[in-house]
Amino acid sequence: MPAPGPRPLATVLLVDDQAMIGEAVRRMLADDDRIVLHVRLEGAAALETARRVRPTVILQDLVMPDADGLDLLEAYRADEALADVPVVVLSAREEPATKAEAFARGASDYLVKLPDPVELKARLHHHTAGFVAERERRSAFVELEAMAGEVREKNRRLDEANRRLAEMNADLADDVREGQARLDAIAATGAELAAIQDLDLLLERILGDAGRFARAAAGAILVRDGDTLALEYRLDEGIARHERRHDPLPIALEGVAGRAALTGEVVHLAANGDPQPGRVGGHLIEGFVDSSFGCVLAQPLRTATGEVLGVLLLADAAEGFPEEDRRLLAHFASLATVALERASLVRSMILRMIGMAELRDPTETGAHVQRVAGYSIAIFTEWARRHGMPSAETERQRDRLRIAAMLHDVGKVGIPDAILKKPGRLDEAEYAEMQTHTRIGADLFTGLRTDFDEAAREVALRHHERWDGDGYPGAGDPPRGLGGESIPLFARIVGLADVFDALSSKRSYKESWPESKVLEVVREESGRHFDPELVEILLDRIDDLRAVRNRFV
Repeated sequence: MPAPGPRPLATVLLVDDQAMIGEAVRRMLADDDRIVLHVRLEGAAALETARRVRPTVILQDLVMPDADGLDLLEAYRADEALADVPVVVLSAREEPATKAEAFARGASDYLVKLPDPVELKARLHHHTAGFVAERERRSAFVELEAMAGEVREKNRRLDEANRRLAEMNADLADDVREGQARLDAIAATGAELAAIQDLDLLLERILGDAGRFARAAAGAILVRDGDTLALEYRLDEGIARHERRHDPLPIALEGVAGRAALTGEVVHLAANGDPQPGRVGGHLIEGFVDSSFGCVLAQPLRTATGEVLGVLLLADAAEGFPEEDRRLLAHFASLATVALERASLVRSMILRMIGMAELRDPTETGAHVQRVAGYSIAIFTEWARRHGMPSAETERQRDRLRIAAMLHDVGKVGIPDAILKKPGRLDEAEYAEMQTHTRIGADLFTGLRTDFDEAAREVALRHHERWDGDGYPGAGDPPRGLGGESIPLFARIVGLADVFDALSSKRSYKESWPESKVLEVVREESGRHFDPELVEILLDRIDDLRAVRNRFV
């Protein structure tokens, strides 16, 4: 049996007019370095002293020359700073009526002085632990309420972004009369981009669509981060793929994308004579040091306030980049930038929620949730292909799933640290309280207006259900776990991805398992813990999961 975690520090205030009692209690507690004792001989000063020392337990005498201990009990409970502090009556009076009145007026416990030192210390630690746990819980829910306010503000800003998007679509229709088919396609694509909430999926879609509009042979999308550009996706043969580059690229006027980022203006260059590897018109082509292009266009993704969020880099269009195409691409970039602002707001909200969960639970790291989301997308994409899901619907569902997967364990913000960070196995009561994180997480998304709230609620609530019905939280009274296809698809996928990552990753209580052992467990749990079809997909697409793991180490 593992040793229990350290007790919280007990700060004890003894209010008793007899100095000999204070000295006796001090000696009884002297050998326990987890108890700090403060003694107040004057009852009239008890409230002021308690506010100053912020005790976790108050030991209160009832009969004092300058104050009534029973009145002090009510005074503690009426004081906002002390209302929840446990008060243990320490009195020489043993009458049942006195005890009853003490409890009625706010006492948490009653001891006849002087008790055995072992009993006194045990009760002080017990009341301190309960007080600290309740304080942590209340603090977590205060944070959650503040976050809900932030969500409402972000929704207001998302509505404003949608309004601006509608205005840009109207301006586009007024400004451009020629090439109506391409114009309609760009406007329709802009509306589709606005519906994508996940930043990674949006970047991939923007680059792929821009390459098709310009009929470009190559390209990249780079995101600005201070004085650097991060190459996120590269366009190759019409397909946008994530770039595994980790080193940021410095923003400099010598670079094509750097010049666009610094000036906020389009950079359009053509090679003079024979194209040079990694350069065009004397400028560096960031991210393409070994490539030779005849023409390059760098389109800044600039907000209405002039902030450059990133650069869309396209190269070797089939017919170059004529003025009409550059104009259409500029409008497309405006629509894409609004969508990026919107997705960035969603991402910032998600990262805030994940950051709160990470503060409470050391296993709930940003890399972990990114891996779980990546694994879930890989599994769902193959599931959608096998089930004949249309590509537009697949993309919409991928977007909802990725965000929901990242937020699957956010309900742990409502679980006390004493449980989340316990080094050993949880007892039955602790495990029951840990299970409530599914309902706490689901409640966070109740009533929100974002496009992913229902998926996030569903995944947060059901990702610990099992295919054989032995999971939680289940339904009914008494609750019984859901089983088979009654478990929502997204929850089944995230549950499998979460376990796969937990077994594959190092934790404070275990080393990472070799992949062969992880896959062996996944196979064994097919039809018991996991959906057999999803297990088959995971095994078939293991290379895709390895790529996700290598990206988010």
